[in-house]
Amino acid sequence: MKTTLLEPGKYYHVYNRAKNGDPLFESEEAYRFFLKLYQAHICPIAETYAYCLLSDHLHFLIRIRDDAGGSLYKPFALLFNGYSKGYNKHNEKEGKLFKFKLKRKEIRSTTYFLEMIRYVNQKPWRHGATEHPANYRFSSFRATMTTGPTMVAKEQVQGYFGSHENLETNLLTQVDETTIRPFMLEE
Repeated sequence: MKTTLLEPGKYYHVYNRAKNGDPLFESEEAYRFFLKLYQAHICPIAETYAYCLLSDHLHFLIRIRDDAGGSLYKPFALLFNGYSKGYNKHNEKEGKLFKFKLKRKEIRSTTYFLEMIRYVNQKPWRHGATEHPANYRFSSFRATMTTGPTMVAKEQVQGYFGSHENLETNLLTQVDETTIRPFMLEE
C-alpha cells in the first residue's frame, strides 16, 4: 500500500495504538500530558475536528492548515517521541511505546468526513469506557458541545451539521461502521 503523505488543505484520520496491546495512558495525568504535547506540536499545523484517547489507542480527525510548511511529519514525530520519552521516564520503562510511527488515511468525501466525526466521538461509548460520550473527558465530544474555547474546530463542525441541536443528535446516533469501513485504518 502506498504511503499517504500529509499535505496542506487535506483531511486525515490519524491513528495510533500501543505496541503489544500495552496501555498508552495509565492515569489522567498521562492523558493530559499527551493532549498538552498535541496542542504544542499538532495544533499549529492542523485543525482538529474530532479526537479520542482510549487506554491503548487514539484517533484524530484533522485538516492540515493551508499555510503549514516544512516537514509535516515532524510535528507528529515530536508528539509521539515526546510522549514516549515522558511515559518511559515516568514509568521507569524503556523502548518503543507506539505500534506505528504515524498511521493516517486521507478523507476525500464530505459524507465520510461527517461519519468519521461521529465515529471518533463515539469511540469511548462503543468501547465501554463510558455510558454517555459527554461523560468521557478525553474525547472531543465535550469540547465540541461546549461554548468555551477548546482545541476543536467546533464552529466548523457545528456548521457541517447545521445547528447545535442537530450536531448533538448526530453525534449520539450510532454510526454504521459498514459505511465508513473504507476509511477506517487497519489495526
